[in-house]
Amino acid sequence: MLLRTRITLLVAAGFLVLLGCFGALFYMRDRMDAERLSAVVIQGQQALWRESVEVEASALDKSLDAFSASPELRAALLAGDRSAVVAGLNKLDVFSSGTPLIFEVLSEDREALLVQGTPQDRGLLDAGSMDRVLTGERITGLRQISADQILVVAARRISLPNGDNVILVLGRDARSAVTRFAGSIHAASSLLTLRGQLAAATDPNLWRQANLAISPRQALRDEIALSGRIYSVTSVPVGDITNSTVGALVSMVDNTESITYARRVRAIGITIGLGLALLGIVGLNAFLWYSFRPLERAIDVLQALSRGDTSVSLNYAGRDEIGRIAKALVSFRANVQELAETRRQRERVRRRQEMVISAELKALADAIDPQDRDQVLSLLTADTDRGEDELRRVARVLHDLSRRIVEQHTRLSSMVVELREALVTKTKLAGLQQELEIAAQVQLAILPRAFPPHPRIGVHGHMTPAREVGGDFYDYFLIDDSTLGFVVADVSGKGVPAALFMAISRTLLRSTAMFERSPAVSVRRLNDLLALENEQMLFVTLFYGVINLDTGKVSYVNAGHNLPYKITQANEVSVVPSTKGMAVAVMEGFVYEEGELYLSAGDTLFLYTDGVPEAFDIDEAPYGDERLAELLKEGAAHWPVPEMPERVLQSVRAFERGAPQADDITCLTLRYFGGNTRRHTL
Repeated sequence: MLLRTRITLLVAAGFLVLLGCFGALFYMRDRMDAERLSAVVIQGQQALWRESVEVEASALDKSLDAFSASPELRAALLAGDRSAVVAGLNKLDVFSSGTPLIFEVLSEDREALLVQGTPQDRGLLDAGSMDRVLTGERITGLRQISADQILVVAARRISLPNGDNVILVLGRDARSAVTRFAGSIHAASSLLTLRGQLAAATDPNLWRQANLAISPRQALRDEIALSGRIYSVTSVPVGDITNSTVGALVSMVDNTESITYARRVRAIGITIGLGLALLGIVGLNAFLWYSFRPLERAIDVLQALSRGDTSVSLNYAGRDEIGRIAKALVSFRANVQELAETRRQRERVRRRQEMVISAELKALADAIDPQDRDQVLSLLTADTDRGEDELRRVARVLHDLSRRIVEQHTRLSSMVVELREALVTKTKLAGLQQELEIAAQVQLAILPRAFPPHPRIGVHGHMTPAREVGGDFYDYFLIDDSTLGFVVADVSGKGVPAALFMAISRTLLRSTAMFERSPAVSVRRLNDLLALENEQMLFVTLFYGVINLDTGKVSYVNAGHNLPYKITQANEVSVVPSTKGMAVAVMEGFVYEEGELYLSAGDTLFLYTDGVPEAFDIDEAPYGDERLAELLKEGAAHWPVPEMPERVLQSVRAFERGAPQADDITCLTLRYFGGNTRRHTL
């Protein structure tokens, strides 16, 4: 890529980064402004709604003042004359506003004495509000009386001529407050209940078209596009007379013109910025092309000189950096011509020397062994056609000749020593091989034998060591008649040290598990015993679990081991969650966490060591956990328990395609048949 092109791309990248930074800053500023505006709008609408409700409630409270001040209405209420009370209310113009009102009179026992405008079984006040009114408090605010009806209510206590106290409640539908609120902000407004029911709306058709998903308990401000118009939607929670959220007030303001204008201005600004950046980049590229033409001519001259062509020249008399390069090229051309002549003279001398040395080497080759002589002579002539430097070829032949002489001498002297050492080594190797075979038989004998048929559980394990002896082990044992312990472990390293550490770990774990039912406590004690005097710095990763054969509950600890798989009877394969434990024998005093899971009848646990996922084929590709999971999903829930490890091992061998086994392979299968005593087949 040309230098001017790289400079142009670098400047273009700088422009893009700069534009991106400005765009990000403008975006963040717009977001912050929008958040501040949303907070102001929400607070303003909340205050305006409270004012609208207070205005409506104040009108109701004034009507109650008029009722309280009327002795005739008090007397009629004491006498229980409903018609007189209604006639008195009509004289006071309480129901003359045009908006349906609901009037209710309650006794101190909270029984309705008079209800006007609403069914008898539906009260305007709850028990708590009645208690507050009976203490002398005046209550005004919102009250939801049905799934889709919210009222503005006012309530107070008055005393009758006989000294009894009654509660007067006056309510009006909240539509009047919603209409007043909508008129104040010139917007379509709707009042929703907590269940999303529409209680009141100034434009029901617009609300149905918007079909908004509103959470009444949370304040919200957003923009929506509807029928070619853009609306600013604001939702604020509204409370009732008990200070609880009763619903949400949603307003929709048509801001199509202002939002469209703002978007148009933003698009014009972005277009102008991109256009100026593109114009600057094109201008810079043209300027660099004009300025770099002499430099490109100088590069052509240098390339010609590098090929040995000294006939080219550069005619440029500028005083800038390119002019200085032109002067240096003239001097360089003269030096190249002088160097070429010197090289030709040295080449003639070297060829004469090579001819003399080659003749002497041929004479020396005639004096050695005939087979070696033929090979030396072939080396003298083999590389002639490839144009190899003659002096280097002669030096290489001389080196080979000296090497052959030295090798002939050392071969004879070392053969006797090798024969003597081979006899000793053969004897030692035979003894060591026999010991390793015995160790392998002992190690396999340590592993548990086939688990006897059991009506509630089936267990089978398998281990294939990578060497004569391995560091993996598995174990399963009955702690009591209803409890089975099982473990799969992998000792760091291979060979005899790992096998010895494996035997110690297995013995300590089994002896600890017989006295301690908790897997976490058993593994912690095993860790403390192994880490106490671990001079070889070996460690063990293990998965140890205890299953209750009556309930199917499995308590387990995963100490840095591969995550086992749980296979349900419906062949659903999932990974057993890790307990995030450290490998055993790394650090004394580590506290292990304990996990739990439950097995249903027919569920299976498959445990394995890293020799399965870390098996490699001849192309050095790993087997992997995903391949193992896919194999189990092919119907592992219906495979016999002894057959499952064999199928996994066959899959690994087919994947390796003859590659040597990299690590020990150990598998353990546990299938739970349920808490009953009926015998199952493995």
